[in-house]
Amino acid sequence: MKKPAVFLDRDGTLIEDVGFIRDVARVEFYPDTIEALRRLRDFALFIVTNQSGIAKGLISADEAHGINQFVVQHLAEAGITIQAVYCCPHERADGCECIKPNPYFPRIAERDFGIDLTRSYVVGDHPSDAELADRVGAKGIYVLTGHGLKHREELPADRTIVAGIEEASAAIVRSHAASLLNAGGVVAFPTETVYGLGADASNEAAVRRVFRIKGRPENHPLIVHIADADMMTEWAVDLPNAAIRLAERFWPGPLTLIVPKSSRVPDIVTGGQASVGLRVPSHPLALALLKEFGGGIAAPSANRFGLVSPTTAEHVRRDLGDDVDYVVDGGACDVGLESTIVDLTSDRPGILRPGGVTQEEIEATLGYKVPVAMTSDVRVSGQLKTHYAPRAAVVLAPQNELEQRARELQTMGHEVRILSPTDLEPQNLFASLRRADDEGAAFILASAPEGQGLGLAVADRLQKAAAPRDSAD
Repeated sequence: MKKPAVFLDRDGTLIEDVGFIRDVARVEFYPDTIEALRRLRDFALFIVTNQSGIAKGLISADEAHGINQFVVQHLAEAGITIQAVYCCPHERADGCECIKPNPYFPRIAERDFGIDLTRSYVVGDHPSDAELADRVGAKGIYVLTGHGLKHREELPADRTIVAGIEEASAAIVRSHAASLLNAGGVVAFPTETVYGLGADASNEAAVRRVFRIKGRPENHPLIVHIADADMMTEWAVDLPNAAIRLAERFWPGPLTLIVPKSSRVPDIVTGGQASVGLRVPSHPLALALLKEFGGGIAAPSANRFGLVSPTTAEHVRRDLGDDVDYVVDGGACDVGLESTIVDLTSDRPGILRPGGVTQEEIEATLGYKVPVAMTSDVRVSGQLKTHYAPRAAVVLAPQNELEQRARELQTMGHEVRILSPTDLEPQNLFASLRRADDEGAAFILASAPEGQGLGLAVADRLQKAAAPRDSAD
């Protein structure tokens, strides 16, 4: 299958435009260049640069080559691979075929590297970069660094214009992910809670693929992520006043509302139930993706069923590998625990899963008690007695007994890790469990926090991680 690519201008896009550069000492990368390109790891990256100073005698071809190699090497040291640098040495008056916006170099990449130009992007600070994208059928991203601001008015009104390389990278990621979702693909994406494994909530075949990738039973409902509260009426009916109040108070944020579903929601999304879970995430990349996609994204956590939830893109890649069409890398999740789920389908709301919004906050918003529901029915994600489980056995004990329990296990020849108070902070919990597994621990010892505030959610995750592995729900 042909690969998508990003064709990057050099001066004014990746590095400061200081004129024709002869000395590497004058190369200054923009502060966001490295992280922006790391986010594009699933694309083939190329540099396409016009260096007319060679034809004008202002720099030599060897000097230009040396600068290009320095840029490539600097990026390689940061883990970024540039497939090729394409450099035009001519002046525009020469009438060559390789100067931008002529499509010569992208066509070479298409031939030599198996690039799908229709799924590719061109990023640069000059109208010739935007025109190059048009000529090869790619999407153009125009940056306002370098000469971008100077030439902005020369662009047609429909162009994608962003501040710099960081914003260009984010635009590419969300555009690519939205295109895959629209085509029935499965995309992992960041939220403030954990990474989600998403598909178009209206596409039954795509949603079934989510269940297969995760290994999740189809009677376990998925949450539908939407871009804003105004979309609730597309996916739900007969919304109670409590749903409106909670959405106004906590969205975007780590709160899922269980409400009566509309006819638009396929039964596969809800496990055949008459209700649907809706959430507006607060992670900026998730929100941008939802807005670009324009629909609902049905998504559980992006890991194998029953195991520790992922809070980084690398966790997703390790867990799911090539089963996922694309992983949107948004860094580590800020909240680190799944959303709180509130059931609003009965006369009295109840919390089905504690999470990033506390019981106290919900009660303060509604003005009455909202209990944590005790039910054996699988209404929502995370209700199994055994869940969030690392490979190591999790043992819970009072804080003052942890060291003694650890010594007992160590004398039996077991590798043991004790989770510290910092490890038990919500944003660190899942990463700490994964790290203990990576370090070869056979047992993970922890003291569950008190069941109030966010401690209720942490205690819930630890208790389910520590439950006997053969328990049934």
